[in-house]
Amino acid sequence: MLGRNARDRLRRPAGVVGGALDLATLQARLEDLGEAGEYARLLDRDAGAVLAGLLALSPLTTPLVTTYVERLSRPLPDLGFDGGVLATTRGYAAHMAVEAGPGAYGAVEVPVLGNLPVVRNGRPPADLLNRVIRATRRGFEHIRAVDGDVWAGLSACVTHRIHDQAGDEGPFADPVVVDALVRFGWVLRQVDLHYGQAPERR
Repeated sequence: MLGRNARDRLRRPAGVVGGALDLATLQARLEDLGEAGEYARLLDRDAGAVLAGLLALSPLTTPLVTTYVERLSRPLPDLGFDGGVLATTRGYAAHMAVEAGPGAYGAVEVPVLGNLPVVRNGRPPADLLNRVIRATRRGFEHIRAVDGDVWAGLSACVTHRIHDQAGDEGPFADPVVVDALVRFGWVLRQVDLHYGQAPERR
């Protein structure tokens, strides 16, 4: 495993030209991660396969995505709404992939949030979005399921996808912001599991 903090690796990617995480740099980073990089590459691929079978997230989580991504994309134009949605839905789909077979990505189990309140009068808590955001920050490593280096590799894969969509001239979203949104999507899947919600499938 690499000794440096994963978020530092994301913010200061060696060899990134013009702010873009290009394919060659991504491949080199995944190779540096060794086995974790292979797991990350596989997880990114499988998340894409999951997404191909979805039309939308659940009625509960879709509005949360719209609200949060719109909130972020205003002060962070380099991200853009489409980039925010891509990162979030990729995180959600990655969770679904790991649910289906944790061992394929070096995980043993999929820990879930245990501190969400019960539904009252048929509605989730009014502060659900804030609870989700907090879960992406404090203690996220306890519900992440995969190793930290696997997660770093997955975030790098998603960052590359967003930068690639931006084209040669950019603008290029901050990889740390992308990572936060992949986490957001991961936690949203746990919210759906907790409240018995499901994404809309094709």
